[in-house]
Amino acid sequence: MIIRGLPVGLIRAALTTAVVSAFAVSSASASTQYPVELRTALNLYYTPSCTLCHSTVSGSTVGPVDTPFGKSMVARGLRGEAARDGGVDADGGTVDPTLLAALAAMRKDGVDSDGDGAEDLDELSWEGDPNHYDGLRPNDIPQVNYGCQIARNSGAEGNLFATLLGLVLVAARRRR
Repeated sequence: MIIRGLPVGLIRAALTTAVVSAFAVSSASASTQYPVELRTALNLYYTPSCTLCHSTVSGSTVGPVDTPFGKSMVARGLRGEAARDGGVDADGGTVDPTLLAALAAMRKDGVDSDGDGAEDLDELSWEGDPNHYDGLRPNDIPQVNYGCQIARNSGAEGNLFATLLGLVLVAARRRR
């Protein structure tokens, strides 16, 4: 069957493509500006990598937003570059308002995407990775003890020493 000179199969394929394109929603498209905007918004001394939000980065292409941090940002309103300015970064260097809103929500919610006890935005401030446990956090650094504090805080070694000293004293007393 031909409608106005076009085969039905071609019309169906065109309609299918149009419908799929209209409903294909990306959770957040990659933007080369987001790392710079993130640095600006959080007043960081470094520019985060694209791998903060995308686990797959190859040359100039990145995969979907699929890291714990990226998903937390999207869940709090971050929209992709394609969602603003018609897909063109024509905002004159300003920070994306959805990025600012998502960061504010992350701070308000105290989000810890990797579950290590440190909030994501705090981890970014010390160049940590909020997607993976980084090791010691600033509050985990052991305190340095001097003098009498060492004897009080020595734990099992101190208890063992005190027990052995007590046994030696008891044994010496019995010999007299």
